[in-house]
Amino acid sequence: MFNHIMIPVDLHMPPEVSKAMDVAAEMAKFMGARITIVSVTGTGMTDAPHTPETIKEALATVSEALHEKSGAAVEIHNITSHDIPVEVDSDLVRAAEEIDADLIIIGTHAPRITDYVMSSHAGYLAKHATVSVFVVR
Repeated sequence: MFNHIMIPVDLHMPPEVSKAMDVAAEMAKFMGARITIVSVTGTGMTDAPHTPETIKEALATVSEALHEKSGAAVEIHNITSHDIPVEVDSDLVRAAEEIDADLIIIGTHAPRITDYVMSSHAGYLAKHATVSVFVVR
């Protein structure tokens, strides 16, 4: 049984995130676990720059929806990164330890050719996290 589920969330909300959130909601409901949504956002210019206010609003919306589906207590943990592509994987591993999660549920895509050279975020977590990782495709 798990008590604390961590869900990494990309604010662009690709379909993989939605699937992982559905699985997390069901597991939290079944196990009586709490959930922490973890997001890694940047300080630099991106294709869709986020202000602290828009980040907080987006995560609050996700949190409320997840609470409604699961009935679980849902917390938010946002990490600010200076270089998201370089730091996101290690930030997520560190976040799982900091929040004392015992399960990470993460969505992923079907393997692509680049995944044979560099692992996906889910692959990195599965290899490096010290807690269980449930990968949803």
